[in-house]
Amino acid sequence: MMRTLTLATALACAITLPAIAQDTTVKSPSATTVQKDAAGLVLTEAQAKTWIGKPVHSSDGKKIGDVAAFARGADNSVTEMHADIGGFLGLGETRVKLTPAQFKLQDDRAVLDLTAAQAKDLPTVQK
Repeated sequence: MMRTLTLATALACAITLPAIAQDTTVKSPSATTVQKDAAGLVLTEAQAKTWIGKPVHSSDGKKIGDVAAFARGADNSVTEMHADIGGFLGLGETRVKLTPAQFKLQDDRAVLDLTAAQAKDLPTVQK
């Protein structure tokens, strides 16, 4: 009986220890502020994809939505960002268009230079 219990315990430990030892912390490549240069905001396609779904915050600190897409020029310069704002659990959201002058990308979030109330008046875009 004791031998069976010891064997079962050893097997359980052998199976669970590798799972416990795994490092589940994943550092996003976009976890830092994206700088604008003389040409404006520049993102490669891969960089732009890492920002899709990240939260969008207003200048008054409220989370108002999520990044939906970026429009980019041939030189990878960002011409506009689309964000889904408002709604609840994906229902009733409005997709709005922002120019690079109206937002910055920092710390895994897009931060608008607009309040939540001002963001509601942005031009809309078809999904």
